[in-house]
Parts: sequence; C-alpha cells; structure tokens
Amino acid sequence: MTRSSVAFRAVMCCLALVAGCEDPFTPKGPYSDKLVVYGILTNRSDTQYVRVYSTYNPPGVNPLDQTADIVLRGANVAVKGEAGSFQFQEKTTPRVDKSRYTDDLLVYASYPFSLEAGKTYSLNVSTWEMGAVSAAVTVPRRGRIQFLNSYILNGGGSGDENIVIYGWIRELTYGVMMRLYLIYDVLEGNTWIKRQEEIPFVDSPNNDGSKVDFYPVLRRRQTSGIIPGKEQNETFVFIKTTYFDKLGAILSRYPVGGVHMKRALVVLTQVDKDLYAYSKRVNGFEDPFSIRTDLPDYSNISGGHGIFGALVEDSVFVELTAW
Repeated sequence: MTRSSVAFRAVMCCLALVAGCEDPFTPKGPYSDKLVVYGILTNRSDTQYVRVYSTYNPPGVNPLDQTADIVLRGANVAVKGEAGSFQFQEKTTPRVDKSRYTDDLLVYASYPFSLEAGKTYSLNVSTWEMGAVSAAVTVPRRGRIQFLNSYILNGGGSGDENIVIYGWIRELTYGVMMRLYLIYDVLEGNTWIKRQEEIPFVDSPNNDGSKVDFYPVLRRRQTSGIIPGKEQNETFVFIKTTYFDKLGAILSRYPVGGVHMKRALVVLTQVDKDLYAYSKRVNGFEDPFSIRTDLPDYSNISGGHGIFGALVEDSVFVELTAW
C-alpha cells in the first residue's frame, strides 16, 4: 500500500467518525455546585483567615467571563486544635487587584489564634445551601537559620565568595523557601519612612544589557525528612554580585544622606505536604502561554474543592553597619 493510499484511508476514517457523531462537541464537562474553601494557617500573625466560595458555571467556555465573585455568606467556619476550637467571623478586607472583581473581599477571620507548630488542626465549614466540607493539616515544626558568612552583607569576604545561608529543616516539612530582604529608612520631607525590598538570589544579563532577576520560589526539600524530632541542614546561596547590584541601586535611588541602610532580614518558610502539592500543581508548570491538562486539580477538602494548609516562618536579622 502506497503512502498516498494510507493517507487517503486515514482521512476517510476521520470523516466517517465526524459524520457519525450526533452530539455537538463541547469542552465543558458535567457541572455540579460544590463548596470551595481556602485556608492557610500561619505563624506570621495571631489572626487566621478562611475564604468560602461556590464553584461556578461560566456562560461560555472562558472562565474569565464570570465577573461576579461567588462568595458565600453566613457560613459556619470552625477550626479545632489540641488546645481548643476557634470560631471564624465574617469580615471585609480591601481587594488589592480589582481588574476582574471590583468588590472587596469577604473573609472569615479568627482572633486571637496563634498557630502552634507541630500540631494538627481540623477544619469544618458548613452552609445552609451547600452542606458541609472538612479538612485537616499538621503544621510543620519551627526550623532555624544560620549564616555561614554574614560579613559579606557589610562588604567583607573574598571576591568570589557568595552569601551562604543554612536552613535547618524539620521532619514534617515538604516545601521550603529562603528569602533575603534589605530594610532601610528614606527621608521624605522631614520624616524617615521605613522601606523593605526583596533581593533576588541571582540576576542574569539580557542581550540589551539589562538584567533579569530571579527570586527564590517554593521548592521540595532536598533532605529526606524521615528522622523524627531531628533537624536536617539545607544550603541556600545568594550571589554576591547580585546583592551588591541591588544594594547599589537602592543607595543611588536617593540623594546623599537621604537613605539609611538598617538591616538585612532572612526568612525561612516551611510548608506542609498538602500546601506544597497544591502550590506545585498551580505554579509548577512555568509556561505562561500554555494550559496544563495532564494533571487534575489538587484539593484536600473532603466533599469540596480548595486547600487547607499551613506554613511556618523563622527569621533572623543582620545589622548593616557599613552603609
């Protein structure tokens, strides 16, 4: 059989399949209303937040055609820990990005609610319209930060010596991230105003001479994490030349005497297994021009959709005395 005859038969088979299909094609699958819950417990604050929504069926095939936020009011939201239960109340907070939804955010908040590292918390959300959902999370334990060569931040060290920071990671941690910030004061009129700016771990030159900054992202822990009660050391590196590029840019942004460098802040973030899995599913396919269809949505909400996770942060300061 020649190549042309094979191609002809293949085309005829496709036409026959199309002709035999009586139902019109639609990319939209079956739809049912379900609760969607987002809650990330954190030690950043003594207030915890949960957001409660409903799924929605857009009028067409583009989800962005839905221009009303399907938030649910009147939900009963509670989190139970080893030290007791926490009830959440409706609150309104400003929405930063109003390009799609123009109203402010409705959230459920509980205060005071200080997170206990290493403990397990269970979430229960119920509504009159859509029933109840639940989830649970075990919070990672606190870690530690240790500088190998903090003197570089004040201009010390050899020419090719980069900034090295150790993060001591605990066994309940699945995802980690280390970030570096510069904290400084700037003079505006007669008032000193505090500023904070994150430092990329490396920058890379473009063909036009400009540079692209690369900031730390959440990644899978590199150590095994199977030693109960033990810390394991992981190394994080910030390129020295990138640090001084950003430091110099800040100092040159203001007139002489108009900026005071105060300190460097290092933050170690550790997240639980469900929050790590959800983050990687949402952000792991780093291609802004494609839609990933080979993996289903990730959720640990029993009976609904969304995520109930936890993160803990540890931080250290380094005083900047040379600038």
